[in-house]
Amino acid sequence: SQEKKKTNSKPKHLHEQEIPYRLRELMKSREEMKNPKSRKRRKADSQLSGTATIGSKEKPAAPGDIPVPTFKRRKREGEQAYIRRMEQETQRVLFLTQNQLQREPEKEEPEPEKSQKKKEFQNKRLAKMRRKKEEKKVAMLEKALFQDPVQFGEVAMQPPALTVKPRKGVAKEK
Repeated sequence: SQEKKKTNSKPKHLHEQEIPYRLRELMKSREEMKNPKSRKRRKADSQLSGTATIGSKEKPAAPGDIPVPTFKRRKREGEQAYIRRMEQETQRVLFLTQNQLQREPEKEEPEPEKSQKKKEFQNKRLAKMRRKKEEKKVAMLEKALFQDPVQFGEVAMQPPALTVKPRKGVAKEK
């Protein structure tokens, strides 16, 4: 007898409606505004339950490294509680270091050199690029030969001769 709820369907019983999520959230926030003391308590409890903070100023460690804790006495934390918390954290770090795998970074192999095929391919590619560059230079020099540099104020004795026939229309002979 389990029927799926439809999103915009009419309620079966008008007096038995579920309170919308947004309205519940508004009601909750109103209650919190009325009772500000409960919020302070909750904040203090969450601070006491946390462990030591991790030093964030240090550079990022390797994936297997254990973060080094930094200690700072919290608000409303007694001296004995502070010392107890430090002891627990140091014991935890000691335990983790003793049970950590031994790493020997000196014995790690360096990156293997490029394979012979890869070297050949790269050399071919570089040679091709150089060849293209040379061809481009030659083309630019040829183009520069066909250009006639005209100085400012130079007088032309006759108009340029057109060697190409017009696309449309018939070329008239003189």
